[in-house]
Amino acid sequence: MQRKDRRSTVDDSEEVQLLREIRDLLRPIAHHHRGEYEEWQAEELSKLLVEVKAVVDASPTRRKAWTLADGSRTKQQISKQSSLDQGSTSRFFKRLGALGAVEGELPKRTMEV
Repeated sequence: MQRKDRRSTVDDSEEVQLLREIRDLLRPIAHHHRGEYEEWQAEELSKLLVEVKAVVDASPTRRKAWTLADGSRTKQQISKQSSLDQGSTSRFFKRLGALGAVEGELPKRTMEV
């Protein structure tokens, strides 16, 4: 299959073949470093969980807001139900979102702490 570009025509199968060759060359390297990489990943996840837990457990109202973040409530509803003021709720979920601990307009936890 041909893909036309203003500068040249490139055969997609050549690109796919090149990507396969690169993948095949990287496999032994990845295999050799797999254990180290998995250890690093586990350490990073552990650090992240500690940081998220510190944010969540800073107060009982934050813990309650965290518990309510199941994707079925708005931030305003969570604010009212957790007794956390709206500004604090917004900052709380912004911080958790930056950490990857919640996602979506209706905050939903992506992990448990």
